[in-house]
Amino acid sequence: MVRRLTVTWHLITTNNCPFHIQVRQLRHALKNINIIHVRNKEASLQRLKQQVDQLCKIGLRHDQIILNEHAEAAAAWGLGGVHLPSNSPLTAKDIKRRAPGLQVGASVHSLEEAKARAEEEVDYLYYGHVYPSASKPDDPARGLEALQSVAASVRTPVLAIGGITRSRLGEISRTGASGIALISGFWEAEKPEEEAVHFNCFGQMNYEAT
Repeated sequence: MVRRLTVTWHLITTNNCPFHIQVRQLRHALKNINIIHVRNKEASLQRLKQQVDQLCKIGLRHDQIILNEHAEAAAAWGLGGVHLPSNSPLTAKDIKRRAPGLQVGASVHSLEEAKARAEEEVDYLYYGHVYPSASKPDDPARGLEALQSVAASVRTPVLAIGGITRSRLGEISRTGASGIALISGFWEAEKPEEEAVHFNCFGQMNYEAT
């Protein structure tokens, strides 16, 4: 049976905070977490497996976890999916041919990239960065109009990423985006568990906006 990832919000792990601290914060927010995207480009597969195991120990299911880029490892560990960076040469069709149960997402930064990845039959797209982002200070934000254009042009669910905060959820929901993906909006919050409650309401906001 093919597992389906809930498209509401994805929380991406951060390299700006020790992983054991992230796990501690997640314990208090677990009931409002849909999907955890484990992204650590510098880590070995052994270290990534340790991080996945830590997440499962606090109550996350394997199918709630996405691994960045390492498709074979994601399939071998029974995870819910793999996420492809925009410059990845891998395609969703190739991955699904080898691992039919694995969901595949991809990052895109333009309408053309979104259409190309959609044709590969990815299960969702991250589009951004939508707002100015501290992690990309020299790269202009793409804005809500561009997000709306992408969401309207592909049938693939589109998640907004980049500068996502609680106060911006309403306007994002009106673009037709299916969800949100974030890093600092959660990890840098004073009370991450309270932020998770609001981010988890995005699906209801999206429903009311349509």
